Amino acid sequence: MPLSRLTVGKVVLAWAVFLLGAALVLPQFGPRTQAQPAVKVLLAAIFTLLLIGTPVALITYFNRAWRKVGTVPNRAAYVIWLSLESMAGVGVLVVLGYAALALAPAIRLLR
Repeated sequence: MPLSRLTVGKVVLAWAVFLLGAALVLPQFGPRTQAQPAVKVLLAAIFTLLLIGTPVALITYFNRAWRKVGTVPNRAAYVIWLSLESMAGVGVLVVLGYAALALAPAIRLLR
C-alpha cells in the first residue's frame, strides 16, 4: 500500500481491530495460561507494523494540514487548533514508544 493512502482513520481502525482481536485470541491472565507461539508471533508482527504505520500516518496528516495554513480563511483559529492537534499527536507517539519499550522485556519473557 502506498504511503499516501495511509490515513489516520485507517490506522485507528487497524488499532481497534488489532486490540479486539488480541482480546479475543489471547488467553485470560493466569499462572498456568500460555498463548500459542504462532499467536504470539502474529500479534508481535502486527504490533510492529502498527508501530511503524502510526507515525507515518500522523506525519503525513500534519504535513498536509500545516501546508494548508496559507489557504484557510480563519488562519489564527486554524493554527491554534492544529497546534493542539500536533501536541496530542506527539503525545500519542510518546505513549506508543513507551509501550513498545515497556513491552520489550515482557515479550522476551513470553518465549
